[in-house]
Amino acid sequence: MKLGIIGFPASGKTSLFNAVTGGAQPVGQYSNQPGQHLGIMTVPDARLWKLRDMYKPKSFKPAVVDCLDFTGLISGSGGGGKEIKGELLGKLREVDAIVQIVRAFESDDVPHVLESVDPLRDFGEIDSELLFADLAQTTTRVEKLRVQATKPTKTQEQDKKELATLEKVLALLEDGKPVRQFKPANEDEQKHVDAFQFLTDKEQVVVFNVGEGDLGPGGKGEELEAKHPGSVALCAKLEMEIGQLPEAERAVFLADMGIKEAASAKLARQAFAALGSIAFFTVGEDEVRAWTIQRGDTAVVAAGKIHTDLSKGFIRAEVFSYEELIAAGDEKAVKAAGKFRLEGKEYVVQDADIVHVRANTR
Repeated sequence: MKLGIIGFPASGKTSLFNAVTGGAQPVGQYSNQPGQHLGIMTVPDARLWKLRDMYKPKSFKPAVVDCLDFTGLISGSGGGGKEIKGELLGKLREVDAIVQIVRAFESDDVPHVLESVDPLRDFGEIDSELLFADLAQTTTRVEKLRVQATKPTKTQEQDKKELATLEKVLALLEDGKPVRQFKPANEDEQKHVDAFQFLTDKEQVVVFNVGEGDLGPGGKGEELEAKHPGSVALCAKLEMEIGQLPEAERAVFLADMGIKEAASAKLARQAFAALGSIAFFTVGEDEVRAWTIQRGDTAVVAAGKIHTDLSKGFIRAEVFSYEELIAAGDEKAVKAAGKFRLEGKEYVVQDADIVHVRANTR
């Protein structure tokens, strides 16, 4: 799964990228050339840390997500007629969810690409750029299909079905609505939409990058979060500095500031959820680990995440929940309480399930 960080130049994208990935990419420099940085974002999960304390394993591996930091987007209305470059669009369509960072900090040393700081304007501008990109893509394909669908070819019926779907999508986009509002009538329509990797069909987390003085109760950050439920307000520069501290020093720094955890940790969890992802756990003295799957995945799919042989030779999954383990105290008590279950291939794995796969791997 891939997460893409987007925003205007000088919005704090790379600072945020460094904060969530532990990266050290240079900040304060931007260009209009297509490109991106790739890193790995760890998803903090207090439940997994509790399991580490219980089992004291030799190896400990939280859930991770691939994270891409894209070059700054250029506004079509405020940037002299420029739009998002085609190569950048292609790469952006490949991500599974988007983090949109919106500048809300003032700085005379860092000029804004639109010459003034207005986070709500920028939020609308970026959304419009994504919608216009989808509109252009859909219009081009619809025009082509309207010609193809009249020709008696082997693909004519398929072309007609695709055209019918995309005309619905086009009407939605022309009305200024994102593709994620489209309700497919059947599996074919869903496949047609999925094939285009529409930008406005991707789940999105909005981050407002405020100044350090705007954090806390009554600040600009709190106000912006209230106006946009589900958004995260943070100071990307501060979050990057926190992320670059050694773990022991980080805890002291946060405690001194009266902060329970870095805001980037909250963002990581929200982005993980936006990807439609959940984590199940494997535990033991050798390793405690979180494995990433999609919500709705079955036990046999989860087994394949651990190793393909476990999926091929799947017999049963031994399952109990994190909550049941904590309530009971240890695995023996879980079994004694009758909470230890044997599940088959079609069992839908739940978030924080603890799973041991029985399989024939000969």
